[in-house]
Amino acid sequence: MASSVAAKAEDGQGDFDLGGFDLNLLIVLHALLRVRNLTHAGNELRLSQPAISRALARLRQMFDDELLARSNRAFELTPLARVLAPKVEAALGNISTIFSGRVQAPERFSVAMPDHLALLLVSSLGGYFREVSPTTVFMPLIGLTNVISQLEDGRIDMALGITDDTPAGFFCRALPPVPALCLSRRGHVAANGKIPFADLGRFLSLRIGSTYNTGFGEAYDGLEALRPRGRETLTVPDIHTAARLVQETDAVLVLPTSSARFLASRYGLESFLPTKGPTPPAYQVSLIWHERSHRSSIHTGVRSMIASYVLEGLSDGSGTPGTVVSLSSS
Repeated sequence: MASSVAAKAEDGQGDFDLGGFDLNLLIVLHALLRVRNLTHAGNELRLSQPAISRALARLRQMFDDELLARSNRAFELTPLARVLAPKVEAALGNISTIFSGRVQAPERFSVAMPDHLALLLVSSLGGYFREVSPTTVFMPLIGLTNVISQLEDGRIDMALGITDDTPAGFFCRALPPVPALCLSRRGHVAANGKIPFADLGRFLSLRIGSTYNTGFGEAYDGLEALRPRGRETLTVPDIHTAARLVQETDAVLVLPTSSARFLASRYGLESFLPTKGPTPPAYQVSLIWHERSHRSSIHTGVRSMIASYVLEGLSDGSGTPGTVVSLSSS
């Protein structure tokens, strides 16, 4: 076995049965290779010189090599020992990382979300990662097409949407209901709020294309529940196209409050609430993630940051924090 261990140490190939190896010898080997002195290595490890000598004898037998060769009054590393030194250093570093409890920063973190929420969240999420994990590349994914399967296989880390059914192994946190606002062009007859919400359907109704994916087991963003039902409906691909149509037609668009205010400011639109009859229904969305990420501190931080933003920035203060529920269909 000795010559076999030495050969594998030199070429870095082959399998080795750790069951027959005393891993404490790895610590002794590391000290010996670094300080090149039995007495100093023993003092560092709080071992007697006879114990260090016995350990070195076992290591020499395993590797079929002297490892430390006497030269005048000092020891020099043999060629094999010079090969081993950086590998032993790296091995102990990896073991230390495994048992230190430190969470390795992910190379990338991807969140799928509707475009009207991305307008509000992407900048804050980018700032969060620059602060807590600068080496992580934050990747917003705009839209909710096929996100459940991508969450399941790890291509996406989190989704912000609504789902009615998922496979086993998912969690969902329902965020508080968010009040909605109506948007129209300036001077629109409905902008004074005197037309009841139920009657807004007489104007052009806009459907955001990505929100209409309500297939079984998929995620969607829930805007369809806010849309006034009327005689004419136009489906558009994204929120910016919708805003441009609101500028130039009699269309009325209903969005969560902060999204509506953002677009009203950016495109010069009117925001209003009907003063007669019921107000528009509230908007509600959930955080969806796979159970493998549930205990990740970085993942938990992202969830908390998004939830806090919804509570402080999107809500009118009347909502209550959402609860975490398992969507496992066991």
